[in-house]
Amino acid sequence: MVHPIPLTPRWMILYGVILLSGISIWFMRDDQGGFSSLDSLSLPTSLSSPFSSTRCPSSCQPDPFSQRGLLTYPSIEKYNETRWIPLPPFSSDHKIKLSQVDYTGSIDTEVEGRLAEQLTARLNREELIEDETDWEWLKGKLVVFLDDRNNVEQLCGEIRGKSKSWGGHVGGFCHVERIDLTIVWWFSYGLVDDESLDLWRKLEDRPITFESRIKDVFLPAMRSDEIDKTPDLMVISSLFWDEGFIRDYPQLYPPNPPLPANHRDRPGFLLGQIQWHQSRLSDLFTYLREIYDKPDLPLMFRTRHIRSNMNYGGGLKIIQIDQGARDVCEAMGVKIFRWGDLLEGVSDYYDKDQHFPLGPNTYLFGDMTFFYLRKALSPGCWTCKD
Repeated sequence: MVHPIPLTPRWMILYGVILLSGISIWFMRDDQGGFSSLDSLSLPTSLSSPFSSTRCPSSCQPDPFSQRGLLTYPSIEKYNETRWIPLPPFSSDHKIKLSQVDYTGSIDTEVEGRLAEQLTARLNREELIEDETDWEWLKGKLVVFLDDRNNVEQLCGEIRGKSKSWGGHVGGFCHVERIDLTIVWWFSYGLVDDESLDLWRKLEDRPITFESRIKDVFLPAMRSDEIDKTPDLMVISSLFWDEGFIRDYPQLYPPNPPLPANHRDRPGFLLGQIQWHQSRLSDLFTYLREIYDKPDLPLMFRTRHIRSNMNYGGGLKIIQIDQGARDVCEAMGVKIFRWGDLLEGVSDYYDKDQHFPLGPNTYLFGDMTFFYLRKALSPGCWTCKD
């Protein structure tokens, strides 16, 4: 049995409130272009993202390095043939027997069209120039890497550039004259937050905070070498030095009560330690955008890679810092330079710690750099949604 809707004064007031609330919600949705989502929620100024929700124009090449795939090169000696090959879309209908595998390593046309161009190898072979227009987009461009001396110097040698060092733990740059490309590297001691920490790496040159090093060391060095311009792309990594700083800090500057002597050996970091790193990393991104007065400055964060030295649980700790860093990048519109992820399994170290020798990593590093630089220079391709 259906009961009629009561029409007493009390019920009529209730119906009126519900009706007005529904109308208000409808107009709010209409004014804002739809109900709010995580993408539309406003962030604090320091965490604002320059990315838009607009889909990328068809002229923007899809990012192969952000997709699942495989790193391939025929041998250690032929490292200049290194490529990252995204996996084609999986279909359970596609059946293949091991006897059907093409062992020549050839890549079919459809897959080839999705790969990044092998610009590092072309520059290595000095295939410049029957048609200079192929390289016009690189001329006069500037890429800055924060904490990446090893890779920049290796790449510089492979693409026939000339390098200049401002000091081993200071910085330097590579200039490739024939295409007028400059790649700078800055060295920092991680995200240290206090210049008065005299016990931390006391033999290293000061200043030690990134704010003072950028302002007092890096920018003056660049001006003196006439590289006084806004970078077209900046790639940052701050993990390994931070792991040591976070680990050693409570031993060098004991809290009250002091921690046990074996604190450095704990398997991983505390939540608060990771949150400190996140806070400082967000400060660094904000600082770089502010000093160049460019809220949409093309920024990337280079992810962790496997290391040989696992002392003090360092492998797990690096992974934990890296996870927190990716969270900050997502909130602040900083893209991920997945060099470390893509190299997993390549473990030929020459210093028993964290540096790779010249090899497949160098060509991967170069091709990723050129791909993202081109993306940053292509109208509408950096801040759109892939």
